[in-house]
Amino acid sequence: MPAGTASLYAAWMDAAGPARLDLRHGPHRAVVAPAAGGRILRWTTDLAEGPRDWLAPVEIEGWPAHAWPKGGLFPLAPFSNRVRDARLRWGSRTLALEALPGHPHALHGQAQAMPWTVLETGDGHAELVLDHPAGVGGWPWAWRLRQTIRLEPAGLRIRLSLRNRSDAPMPAGLGLHPYFTAAGVRLNAATEWTHEDELARCPQANRRADWARGTRTWTAFLGGWDGRARVDWDRGPGLDLRAEGPLEHLVLHANAGRYLCVEPATHVCDAVNLSADGQPGTGLRVLAPDESLDIGLRLDVRPPPARREDGAAPTDD
Repeated sequence: MPAGTASLYAAWMDAAGPARLDLRHGPHRAVVAPAAGGRILRWTTDLAEGPRDWLAPVEIEGWPAHAWPKGGLFPLAPFSNRVRDARLRWGSRTLALEALPGHPHALHGQAQAMPWTVLETGDGHAELVLDHPAGVGGWPWAWRLRQTIRLEPAGLRIRLSLRNRSDAPMPAGLGLHPYFTAAGVRLNAATEWTHEDELARCPQANRRADWARGTRTWTAFLGGWDGRARVDWDRGPGLDLRAEGPLEHLVLHANAGRYLCVEPATHVCDAVNLSADGQPGTGLRVLAPDESLDIGLRLDVRPPPARREDGAAPTDD
């Protein structure tokens, strides 16, 4: 990171009540913290058997940007997962990014460690924006990210649009990082990347479709994903996860069985450096000045929430 640049992780993420947005639609409720990395703190649905927290709920009122709670759902931009040793090999240069304090690598991009601005909000939706000046976190490009969060009858929908606002081409990636309370996930992906110290190395054929949360800590980097996943709980309804746009990669992570992360992304971990080594299939994208990268994610309750005896859909009343 250039000398004299303020630390990305000096910020305080404000998730206190007055800084939150409460969204409601039918049986669904969501709590959003724009000033805490544009994060969804909680998403709950009223089911026949009672309320279900699909995400591990975040209930604290704030945290240092480097010590985020392991819960909710947040956007990953302008890159997903890790950059090895916080060094980005780009063209003839090696760029020094800001590493996560206490760790050797840059992690999860700058978007989740910065406050966002609310453009519009209503009962069941919110539109947020983040303007990233060149240099924050050592990232030398300026960019804008718009996030739309919407509760729909079937569940939750999120859209992200990343625009390069600098005057030079920018390596770019997007992803979403949910912490599900689920027991497991079923999906189809052509490749699994070998990895060391949670850094991807090279792809190999994948024949596994079922991944259980279990009780140990594990991580998988998958590629050639078809954009669909079935997220299951031990009992009751589950979620159908559907990607929109070029989300062909997926990170799965479970930490001592406390949660299950199913993280769609446009590229594999450390894609820029792997591409610099000549590794194909990383998913790395390059945005020209004023060009955008757009993705979306749908999380639909399966089967839909049960209706009341009077035939009406359950509500929050």
